[in-house]
Amino acid sequence: MKPRNPLPTSAVPSSGPLPPNRRVRPKAQKPPVVDASDCPAAPADGGAASANDSWAPPGPAGSGRRAWEGLRAAASIIATVATALACVWGLTRYTRTSPRFAVRTIEAHGATHRSSTDLARLAGITQGQNIFAVDLESSRMRILGDPWVEQATVARRLPGTVVLDVIEREASALVAIGADLYLATRAGEPFKKLDPSDPYDLPVVTGVTTEDVTRDRAGTVAAIKRGLDLVAEYERSSASKTLPVQEVHLSDDGNMALTVGKEPVVLRFGKGPYRQAIEEASRVLAEVAGRRGQPAVVFLDNEAHPERVVVRMR
Repeated sequence: MKPRNPLPTSAVPSSGPLPPNRRVRPKAQKPPVVDASDCPAAPADGGAASANDSWAPPGPAGSGRRAWEGLRAAASIIATVATALACVWGLTRYTRTSPRFAVRTIEAHGATHRSSTDLARLAGITQGQNIFAVDLESSRMRILGDPWVEQATVARRLPGTVVLDVIEREASALVAIGADLYLATRAGEPFKKLDPSDPYDLPVVTGVTTEDVTRDRAGTVAAIKRGLDLVAEYERSSASKTLPVQEVHLSDDGNMALTVGKEPVVLRFGKGPYRQAIEEASRVLAEVAGRRGQPAVVFLDNEAHPERVVVRMR
């Protein structure tokens, strides 16, 4: 029995796969494996890449915005600094040119040998000068150049006053060095040559040479101080009331001698201590005065027997 509607012979393929049956789901096929190195990278926005396009990794997210904000912050800082500098410049110009800050008063305190005018001249300060133009340290050093001035300070008191505070040296003796007389402090430091306007009613220290000062200034100052210590010790005695000190002589061997009284009496001392010797001198001088004698030299330099006193009369 022949089948109905047979297919023509030409419609049946002689070889090759049969057409798929639409009732049967085709098997899933594995995707082809492709070497990534052979493929160009796709652009980030998903668009097609041309053969001439090159791609680089994108920067951090928001980097452009942060750079812009950094530039804005830097510009703000520069503007602030420029404004501050302009204010400082304007304030400086005002204080250096305004008549309000002109020097009107110069006060001087602590000076007895120099007037306020003298100190202002030494400091290089003049009325009408801008107070901020005054170099305080330079003015102080100029004042210290005066031998009478031991310490000095210079200060402003706005708007127009300059204050000069000084501490002067005190002259305790005259020191004969060579042919010149110098004022010396209580510490034995010669600080200026005697001028006609300087005090001169002071004990005179002799026995100091120019060579001594040049060779050993510190030792010379110490020797002068020892002489002034002897003067101070004598001035506490009863004899100094009637026989004041005129001169203290320093010997090369360390001994010292005082010349006292208007009709000079020489008191020869050893190297010290001097208190007991001065007490003996006061006793002997009082005894001689009671006898109406006129002593010329009193020897108090017997170190082995300090109680022994020898008097040479006139």
